[in-house]
Amino acid sequence: MKKIFTVVMAVAFAFSVAGFAVAAEKAAAPAATKSATAAEKSAVSAEKSAVSAEKSATDAKKSAKKAKATQVTGTVEAVDAAAGTFTVKGKKGNVDLKAGDKVKLADVKVGDKVVVKHADGTASSVKAVKAAKVAKKAAKAAEKSADAAEKSADAAAKSAADAKKAAPAPAPVKK
Repeated sequence: MKKIFTVVMAVAFAFSVAGFAVAAEKAAAPAATKSATAAEKSAVSAEKSAVSAEKSATDAKKSAKKAKATQVTGTVEAVDAAAGTFTVKGKKGNVDLKAGDKVKLADVKVGDKVVVKHADGTASSVKAVKAAKVAKKAAKAAEKSADAAEKSADAAAKSAADAKKAAPAPAPVKK
């Protein structure tokens, strides 16, 4: 009877160990599935992040290529041909620029009136303000000044005439 009891106990022990093994296997399967799902989600997220970073880099390149060109009109204050730089004094202050590929600093002198197109501190073109344009502006200013002087003279003459009318007649002189 001891032998039967020992065999039954051994079989029960074997079943209990097998039960734990099956339960652990069933528990491990969902954990493995969850782990695989998490890894897949992580991979998808990393892929999205990589695509986003690539798009951002492409946008940055596009915006760097499309740097907005601006224009400044003013007088050349300084020229450093050796360094390839020059300074233009415009309405909003001085602008320090580097000469671009098409700009010839040999043609630019201190005191020249210029129109400069530039972007990101590099000049793409430097053109001298035409003397005729400057002379035309000066002529307009002189014409306005002459008109103002003429009006002022007319007003003074009218004022003198009014003063003469308002003044009393001189008394006759007795001899």
